[in-house]
Amino acid sequence: MTGFEEAYQLILSFAKAGLKEKVGLDEATGRVLAETVRSDADMPPFDRSAMDGYACRKADLDQHLKIIEEIPAGETPEKQIKEGTCSKIMTGAEVPPGADCVVKIEDTNLLSDKRIEITIKRSVNNIRRRGEDLSRGDVLIKKGTRLGSQHIGLLAMNGCVDPEVYCHPKVAVLSTGSELVEPATSPSSSGIRNSNGPQLLSQLRSLMIKSIDLGIAKDDKLSLKEVIKSNLGDLDVLLVSGGVSMGDYDFVPGVLTDLGFDIKLHKMKVRPGKPLLFGVRDHQFVFGLPGNPVSTFVQFEVVIKPFLLKLMGADVLERDIKMELGEDLRIKTMPLRFFVPVKIKSGMAYPLEYHGSGHLASYSQADGILEIPENTSLIKKNELVYVRPL
Repeated sequence: MTGFEEAYQLILSFAKAGLKEKVGLDEATGRVLAETVRSDADMPPFDRSAMDGYACRKADLDQHLKIIEEIPAGETPEKQIKEGTCSKIMTGAEVPPGADCVVKIEDTNLLSDKRIEITIKRSVNNIRRRGEDLSRGDVLIKKGTRLGSQHIGLLAMNGCVDPEVYCHPKVAVLSTGSELVEPATSPSSSGIRNSNGPQLLSQLRSLMIKSIDLGIAKDDKLSLKEVIKSNLGDLDVLLVSGGVSMGDYDFVPGVLTDLGFDIKLHKMKVRPGKPLLFGVRDHQFVFGLPGNPVSTFVQFEVVIKPFLLKLMGADVLERDIKMELGEDLRIKTMPLRFFVPVKIKSGMAYPLEYHGSGHLASYSQADGILEIPENTSLIKKNELVYVRPL
């Protein structure tokens, strides 16, 4: 059985970003940049007013000024500011030559249609200088950045309307278990609804990955093999839940081996999710996840999600956050890495009631997953802990 850190690094070592494509800005959110984008102009592109007011000279603040023109945003100034003059200017408009400050409208009195008095005597500026934010050629967004809404605005500002991004991996989800029925079906007394499939598909959607639902496979070796074999095609990643442990009907490891997968990992020193399986066949990858819904949920978040992000070309993977524990937590000492649900309040982590890997409801109120080191029996209130945000 492999330790968590060793298993995690082993799995990540196989993730390499692949093909690239260009997408429109409406499809770019959540995608990972495959090229560094540089600014195509100075930002701001000219000296611009930060206020609605009057552009003038600082040397003239103590005298009445003559208004020589009005400058709306988007129009080029036509007149130069000289001694005793000013131009009425709108926020974002280009500052006229000769002006070295903008006085807010609120700090002036309009004496007539053509003259103003400035009511403040202190120094003012209110000009955003050309290139103050970025100079032409500066790095705007680095390659490997996963694009959020804040990046889309920058790309649009830069005229980059079809950024080059890494292609998303093609991922399929298969649930196994003769006891499973679809969520819309009422199960028999010995059956249960399939929760792992919809849960995994939702977790994939959070990464903007459009995945394939392969439904439910029964615990029959021949039919299971046929379902997997017929759907491998050009898949990049297959996620299989259930059938990976040591029971008489846990056929997944043998089937994957028969289909040519090299099983690189089977069992980690973790709870929940100890039976996790990872296999490789050429450029295809498979994860075998335990049937317990919490095991599947947690191991997707702490192992599979970072793997997929790296496969998508992301430089920054999911990271744990350091915070204080809100109350004492006692754990049965074992040589396993534990993961438990927590609620985050005022920057502190509070463990939720948790009954084990079948207790999916424990995560309904969770804000994060607390990672507990091996051989830990007690973590005291206010000790620093690592939490993976949800």
